[in-house]
Amino acid sequence: MSEETLIKRPATRPVRVPLGTRDVLTAPKRPGYIRRFVNEGGGRVEKFEAAGYEVVREDIKVGDPKAGKGNKIGSAVNPSVGGGSTAILMETKQEYYDEDQKAKQDRILRGERDMKRELNSGANGTYGETKIGTH
Repeated sequence: MSEETLIKRPATRPVRVPLGTRDVLTAPKRPGYIRRFVNEGGGRVEKFEAAGYEVVREDIKVGDPKAGKGNKIGSAVNPSVGGGSTAILMETKQEYYDEDQKAKQDRILRGERDMKRELNSGANGTYGETKIGTH
């Protein structure tokens, strides 16, 4: 047996994909929509439906080959996400997603503004100012 024979991989052997480099939760994008996987259980799917998300019912390939193998339950894409849990691929219109993101950002900005107002008012025992530089 020559050294060349030992190094060659049999033609029938599939190309190996190392663990940790596969992405189970990927789905093709759809213009004008935002897609995400929602874990089933605890009323999460219903919560997302109430927020304008719909279950994706297209016949699409999800994830990398052999990485969790997404199943179809009814006509929904339903991959395993580990620990005996599954997820549902859902989507919402880009405009709804953008509105939700703006509302989140507005809440954060209001909270930050309120924190700064309280600090600068002296109402909580803080007062004074800080200057950087020489006297």
